[in-house]
Amino acid sequence: MQVIKSSGVIERFDKKKIYKTIRDAGGSKKLAKEAVNEIRRKFNKNISTRDILLFLIKYLEREPGVSQRYDLKRAIMSLGPSGFPFEKFFARVLEHYGFKTTVGNKLKGKSVYQEVDIIAVNKKKWMIECKYHNESGVITKLHVALYTHARFLDLKSYNFDAAWLVTNTKCSIEAIKYAKGVGLKVTSWKYPNEDNLEKLIEKKGLYPMTILKSISNEVLNKMYDSGFIIAKDLLDYTEYDLSRRIGVDKKIAAKIIEEVKAVCRVSESKKRIRFPFASSSN
Repeated sequence: MQVIKSSGVIERFDKKKIYKTIRDAGGSKKLAKEAVNEIRRKFNKNISTRDILLFLIKYLEREPGVSQRYDLKRAIMSLGPSGFPFEKFFARVLEHYGFKTTVGNKLKGKSVYQEVDIIAVNKKKWMIECKYHNESGVITKLHVALYTHARFLDLKSYNFDAAWLVTNTKCSIEAIKYAKGVGLKVTSWKYPNEDNLEKLIEKKGLYPMTILKSISNEVLNKMYDSGFIIAKDLLDYTEYDLSRRIGVDKKIAAKIIEEVKAVCRVSESKKRIRFPFASSSN
């Protein structure tokens, strides 16, 4: 059996690869083995990676939270330029790693104003460019790395220590090679091997709100309007406080919290902090 990737490339079906991705998503050995066997039984001709994904998303619901975590790439793709902007999501991820961030900065360069998606400060002051794609198979190419570095050079007077390119898809070989040459930090899907976008999210369970399957788009928009972007942050609220904060029924709030606990692999014994409803910050 052969697999057709989103890029159009055809490769041989790799059961070990499928098994590993399910295990990486927290699936048990039993679930991973059964899922691989079911794919081989159900599909005996060429199959697209999308068809495999759609099958697994449904099949992996046998264990709580696994289906959602396996579908992380789709959840990131669902952030978009509006609603749940990618740059705001990544800024919140950085905050969980101890950075102080500001989003949507407009700074004057030598001749023109430059838009800086994120300014992040830890031991260094970073100028961050976020490149978002909403289609699978699209890569971030050389020109993005070129203009990110050019923007950094134009804003020298703001004393940035380094520039950082962040994207929700893979980067081209040329873009990575150029970035290494000029000292541009790159965080993308699967690159670098450590601290790539996927691993930064999974290390601390910083899944976006769009990973949740139990809530409607209407409720998702209410979440965003209330300042929620990271699903894990909902665990700081009781069902009662969350229902009042976002304006939904308490039963819906309870269902959302239960799904977040499953996705983030939080045990039932974990204590939650009760924040007063009067607080407007998250």
